[in-house]
Amino acid sequence: MKGFLERMQWKMAGAMQGRRGADSLSNTLVVAGIVCLVLSVLPHMGLFSWPALALLAYALFRTYSKNIAARDRENEAFLRATEKPRRALSIGRKKWENRETTLYFKCRGCGQELSVPRGKGTLRVVCPKCKTETVKKS
Repeated sequence: MKGFLERMQWKMAGAMQGRRGADSLSNTLVVAGIVCLVLSVLPHMGLFSWPALALLAYALFRTYSKNIAARDRENEAFLRATEKPRRALSIGRKKWENRETTLYFKCRGCGQELSVPRGKGTLRVVCPKCKTETVKKS
């Protein structure tokens, strides 16, 4: 059995040689396709099977494509388009992880997200972006 798995691994590596492989856009397409597949199982939601098939087929096409430059351009455009939501999700995750030790607030001048440690009394905070001074109770 071990020899069979090793041969399969080498064959798969040979098949992927010179190809793009998975990237952020392909991974997102696969997740969206799986979500559509799950939705298509629900009653009266059978139409979701067609978008699921299309999304998964396009993800496979991108993964096995040999036109690496075009796939890189598509992935870069996707990353640029989703930069703000990804940053907001990252900040939200960071806020949730540090909610017991850190207080987060927005600068009144520029909207920059600022933080102060909790339990330190009243602090004077200077925004590093616009130099607006704020007094904040932590």
